[in-house]
Parts: sequence; structure tokens; C-alpha cells
Amino acid sequence: MELSFHPSLSPDQANRNLSTLLVRGTIQNSALDSAIKRLDERFRSYCALYPHGLWAPGLVVTSEMRGSTEQYLPMTEIRSAFSRFFPLALRYPLQDENNPFSTASNWLDLLQRFRLSKEAVNPAALLRKLIFEESFRIRFLFSSLLPKHHGGNFSRYPEQISFLEGWITQRRAFLPPETDTLDAACGTGEGTYDVAGLLLKCGTPSRAQRVHGCSLEPLEVFAAAHGCFPHDPGREERFHSITAPLFTAQATSGMLFFQDNIMRQPTREEKPYDIILCNGLLGGPFLHGPDMLENAIAALTKRLKAGGVLLTADRFHEGWKKGSPPALIEEIMQHSGLVVQRGDFGIAAEKK
Repeated sequence: MELSFHPSLSPDQANRNLSTLLVRGTIQNSALDSAIKRLDERFRSYCALYPHGLWAPGLVVTSEMRGSTEQYLPMTEIRSAFSRFFPLALRYPLQDENNPFSTASNWLDLLQRFRLSKEAVNPAALLRKLIFEESFRIRFLFSSLLPKHHGGNFSRYPEQISFLEGWITQRRAFLPPETDTLDAACGTGEGTYDVAGLLLKCGTPSRAQRVHGCSLEPLEVFAAAHGCFPHDPGREERFHSITAPLFTAQATSGMLFFQDNIMRQPTREEKPYDIILCNGLLGGPFLHGPDMLENAIAALTKRLKAGGVLLTADRFHEGWKKGSPPALIEEIMQHSGLVVQRGDFGIAAEKK
């Protein structure tokens, strides 16, 4: 367990924990200053040669605009400058798959994604603002690493919650007094709080709940624990409003969010779980193909108690399901010794 946070809606606690992840104050680095200067010169040439109007919010970007931008303001140079910025702004190593600059093919596409003001069209000016203005930098980092299209919904899989409620009710006499739950690949934790609320509804007292959520992205772990979204105040307000009753009922006292890889094999000392959720991951853009699925499902199965259940659901595009169809996931689960059923709730796999 590399990094972990207990849930808290205290602004002071959230600020202290955020300081363990992000560098505060002004960033000073001569190599980055030189990269910004070179990028500024490149942008001046771009302005002189670019045959279209400069980007502004709401602009409809065409293939011709992308082509001209790449010709006069190549993404490789922008990527090089920002590759110096991220290690100076973050206190943890950024994985390439989480870095929007490592996969973007054009500067205009990134501008559209970040939804910044028109002043940000100059990447050098954007970097200068990032190194000098802490609050702006924090919003940018959250916007880059926790984009709005990544989850953000409570009750995202209502059929699964209904199934789980029935499963818990039917097995209430056989479940141990303490119910252990893992939300694997929990994202920003909305589904984790959904489960905590369900356990409370099903009669599991807060003192008997052990609800964990894990993610590879440290900022997701932080956001889940504190409901903190500096780049999206509306989302933060909704998050606090929905989770506040759980804090009042002390249903969060046994909750923990931590950084982890679901592919990791558990140690002998780790306590297994009665319930494991793994939604929006198996068979999707980040984890697909037989080998990856086999490794992930085998690791999750080892974390599951005998008599426990592994639940998975998704909202993937049908293209991903053609490559890794639910039937393949079911087959791999069965080979791992799980008893599988499928329905509107997704897939439920019990470990007998």
C-alpha cells in the first residue's frame, strides 16, 4: 500500500494531504525556464506563419488547422517542455498513460480538452502561469489528471446495487459480523460511498463496515477521500452533499482509500474481502486482452473470501466489448474457480 487517506471533509486535512502530492508555492528551475523561452520563440513563429485564426474557446477545429498547427508548433516541442514541468509540480512519478501530453497528437486538441481561456493558446505563457500561480496550477493538474469525463457519478450502476442488496439480504445469516468490501479501481470513490450507504441500509452497523477503495492515480485517491475537485466546484458541492449523511452516520469510519494495482498479488498477511467491485475496467481501454484479464481476475479472486462475490459492470462502447466480450470475462472467471451469473447488473462471480 503505497499511499492511503482516510475519508474526511475537513478542508484543513485535505490541504495537508494535498501537500504530500503536489508542490506548493512558486516553481523555480533553470532548465524549465530555458524550455519555456525556446517554446515562446517557436510560438512567435507560429503566429507569423499560421494561416488561420488563433484558437479561442468554442472554436470548431478542422483538420487543416491541426495540420498547420503541427507544422509550425509541433507537439514534440510542447511535450518536451511539459515533461520538465510535471516532475517539478508533482511529488510522485506520473505514469505515461495518465499524462495527456504523452498521448495527444496536436496542441489544439489539448486546448479543447482543458477548456482554458484564449490566453492559454501560447503554451509558453501557460507554463509561466503554471509555475507562478499555485491555485491555477492545482486546477490545471486536476483537470489534466482527473478530467470531467472520468466517472463522477453516484449510483452509476443501480442494477448492481440492487443485486448486491439482495445478495447481502439472502446471506445475512452467513456473513460475518464485519463486512469487508473492496472497490477495486474506484476512481474518485463515488461507487465506494454507494456501497457504504448500502451496507448501512442493509443493517450493517458503521463499526462493522470495512470499505476500501483503490486506484493507481494518487489524485484519484485524494479526491475520493476528501471530495476535493478544485477544477470543478459544482462536482465538489454535489459530492459533499451526497456523502455528508454517511459522515454523520459514521459510515465512513471504516473506510480507506489507497493507491494500488489490481494486478498485484495479495500477500499472506492481507485480509480478504466478502465483496469486491471492479467496475469500468475489465475489458475496457485500460485492461483488455486474455492475458491481462486472466492476471487481473486471478489476483482479485485471491483477495476474495470463500463465499464472497466479485461484481463487475461497465459502460464501455461496443467496440471494446467486441475485443473482450463479457463471455470471455465469464470464461476466465470460471477458470479461476468462480461461479458466474450475468444479468442487467453486469457479472456476479461467487467464490465457493
